Amino acid sequence: MAGGNQSRLEEMRNAAAEPAPDFFGADLMDEVSGKPPLLPQPCPVVPLGILGKQLIFLDRHQQIVMEPPRSCSKGELALWFGKDYLIEYYPAKPKGWRDGDPVEDFNQSKAQLALVEDCSARRIFNPQGKVLGRGAHRPKVDESKLILHLGRSVLISSADGKVERHPAGMVKIAGKEVFFPASDSLPPPASDAATRAEAQELLEMLGSWNWISSAAPLLMLGWIAQGYICGWLEWRSHIWLVSPTASGKSSLQKRIRALLDEWCLSTADASEAAIRQILGNDTLAVSIDEAEAHDNPEKLQNVMNLMKKGSSGDRILRGSQDHKGVEFTAQSAFLLSSVLHAPFRGEDRNRIALLEMRPLAEDVPELELELGKWRTVGRRLHRRMVEQAPRFERTYKAYRRAIGAHRFTGRWQDTYGTLLACADLLLYDYAPDDIIPSDEPGMVRVQDAVTSILPLLTMGRSEARTDTERVVQYLSSYPLPGAHGQSAEPVGAWLERAMKTKVEAGQFATDPGFVGVDEAARKRLAASGLRVVSYVDKGKGAFGIEDALLDDEGWQSGYLAVAYATNEALMRIFERTEWAGGGWLQSLKKIDGAIGGKKVRFNTRKPDNALLVPLSAFRGDEG
Repeated sequence: MAGGNQSRLEEMRNAAAEPAPDFFGADLMDEVSGKPPLLPQPCPVVPLGILGKQLIFLDRHQQIVMEPPRSCSKGELALWFGKDYLIEYYPAKPKGWRDGDPVEDFNQSKAQLALVEDCSARRIFNPQGKVLGRGAHRPKVDESKLILHLGRSVLISSADGKVERHPAGMVKIAGKEVFFPASDSLPPPASDAATRAEAQELLEMLGSWNWISSAAPLLMLGWIAQGYICGWLEWRSHIWLVSPTASGKSSLQKRIRALLDEWCLSTADASEAAIRQILGNDTLAVSIDEAEAHDNPEKLQNVMNLMKKGSSGDRILRGSQDHKGVEFTAQSAFLLSSVLHAPFRGEDRNRIALLEMRPLAEDVPELELELGKWRTVGRRLHRRMVEQAPRFERTYKAYRRAIGAHRFTGRWQDTYGTLLACADLLLYDYAPDDIIPSDEPGMVRVQDAVTSILPLLTMGRSEARTDTERVVQYLSSYPLPGAHGQSAEPVGAWLERAMKTKVEAGQFATDPGFVGVDEAARKRLAASGLRVVSYVDKGKGAFGIEDALLDDEGWQSGYLAVAYATNEALMRIFERTEWAGGGWLQSLKKIDGAIGGKKVRFNTRKPDNALLVPLSAFRGDEG
């Protein structure tokens, strides 16, 4: 046997090398057939390709259309092509027609087949990622450019300051076709950019409200600036505005809406699905008023999930009525406002700057809204953001480094660095590390701005609880019913009772009473899929499950056995939470010292699978 293997190895060593398949040049393969188009040129319709049974093309209004061939009715063809074009090239001549007679109809079948053939000749075309809606964009084919899709026209700004204007539709960028379907027009940036003085005036106006943090006006200025180009940015930051009644929140929001105008989708109440459907491929800022957590927590959590995706521009896949997946890329910056904010997950807290206001003093005069003025200023600020955008990356990195120097990493740098850098583009003409005139501070302004937000960063980090911290808190505070009609008490209270030596005095002086384990408390926990245990070394590598010891010794050496998803009582505790269906195990497994896959008996004859979690994780200290 060994000899056979040896000879086979020798044969493999001596075999001639075979070249690997040559994939070079695959990108040069023709994606379009060489056939000339059947549709007479110039044609108002631009075929793009097919996807499954759907034809994809730009109609005469430069809207993207995805329809199956059977939908090419006479009326739809006239809508897409225009009746005059169809009559000219596909005339339907009635019987008895003579030269010189007018033609008032077209041949539907011939026009339909020509459209089908020309779309097929373009081969497969998936519009996702190639079709860009209204708003700002960073094209993959040339990321140095900032593109503004205004609905009817497209502005392409280069790093050298040159701006090209194209009609909506297909635009070639770096030799690649990119599609900007026509839509409702957005207000274009002004022909002249705002000055630093105008940006400073806006900052002072934002400081008119009674903010708890002195850094709030600067961060709000950054969010407004971000709204003009949020789809172009690599990271989008969100703000949650928390304010009681009589704080002037409504007047602030009206001014923000005037500044951003139609570049911001504003609503008082909307679901995640509605926001996705309204935005479509648009990359616009979103402002949601009255985002109260108590109204519909599940609905608000879905919106927060959309916000999280919007920060990094992640793709979202959703089903549609025709059972086909629909892709949506979230690239919006969100501004939420409410009297109370929703509970934050750890992964949400570092994406959202929480800004709080106090009520205005009674003697403060009501602000003049001057919405027309701020709408005009907004367009000038928009132009300034486009002109200053080439220095964004250097400015952003300067703020990230300064935030990182205070040991705030990752998303804290992304979120607050983006807001401060966008505000910087409005307030100054040069990057902080440029050689700049004496009237414009350099890196000093970065240090001052970061110092002003440190209290917000510190508070945010203390509030950013991980999923493990949240599940321990949730389980500890979940109320379990008391025995014999007693009031319900949280799991944490039952744990304290189960781990504390129970002392009961006797009826008589000579009666020593009872000192020992509170069995009722331990049974109450076990009935809910929770049991306090010791994991005992039996010797020779064997371990066993026993009841936990009491008091400090038990807290230090014991475990809380948490049942798997086969336990119905525990399933009910976590139903309708982020840990439903056994998800609590994933979060609790992250606790140091947790032991999985052990057999534990919970008030039943047969043991169940359980995770052993150190009891010390449930004994939090105050302070």
